[in-house]
Amino acid sequence: MTHSMTGYGSASMEKAQWNLNWEIKSVNSRHLDIKWKIPPALFYRQTGWEKILRKYASRGRVEIYLDMRILDPDKLGLEFDHPQAMAMIEELKKFASSTGYEFKPDLNVLLRMQSMWQEKSSSMDEELLSDLETCLEKALQKWNDSRKSEGEQLLMDLQERITRLKSSLAQLEDLAAGNTDQRFQELRSRVDRILGEINVEADQNRLLQELSLMADRLDVSEEITRLRAHLDSMHGLVATSGEMGRKLDFFLQEAFREINTCANKCQNTQMSKIAVDFKTELEKCREQAQNLE
Repeated sequence: MTHSMTGYGSASMEKAQWNLNWEIKSVNSRHLDIKWKIPPALFYRQTGWEKILRKYASRGRVEIYLDMRILDPDKLGLEFDHPQAMAMIEELKKFASSTGYEFKPDLNVLLRMQSMWQEKSSSMDEELLSDLETCLEKALQKWNDSRKSEGEQLLMDLQERITRLKSSLAQLEDLAAGNTDQRFQELRSRVDRILGEINVEADQNRLLQELSLMADRLDVSEEITRLRAHLDSMHGLVATSGEMGRKLDFFLQEAFREINTCANKCQNTQMSKIAVDFKTELEKCREQAQNLE
């Protein structure tokens, strides 16, 4: 199943001893970049939880928040370093007194300092750890469901856009079919007129050869053939499931290369307009593809 890299999910659990709330947000990124915002007491669990998350995603910038309220401190397996906290507060009081500043301790700052917490002989409550992981899995499921839903919408949009691109390419091909011959005749008429005005005779064989080369430089048939192949590849990709973001990005880059060459060669107003509209639609496809995993 194809997923968007953008998603959101949350899950909560309330018990007599604790309240837990996980929140997960993600946006697109070239690689999997995971940012944890959890209490310091749980830093050592990140590696294990990250393995769980990697089962769901391979790309994207993911931010994970945990709001944990423990009603029984012993469940954390940690104790607050009261002597060190008191020593710090006393020193800050002395400093404030010597400088004339009013000092009001902010205990929240102390609580957030990892160095103020020490492990007790007993480890963190096993039931708490189990609930944390269970709640995290629920949040991940909801987050993944939201990514799946958006991924389906992105694929539908891409399929419609690729169909429109194929239609535009067919119009471009129809106009290009007679463009080379038309340009050849225009160039020949212009050269004949100039030669007539200056009363100069030219080697007709050499003239036709040079005019043919000039007209061929405006031929876009090869570019159109490659463009069709890229569109067919993209259409095949979005009709399947699984990771496709990087592959789509590659084919879109190649399609941009070919349509830019077509646009540079176009001497026809209608062809130029189709090429511009084609590039606009390709850019919209690229924006959508960049959100796919």
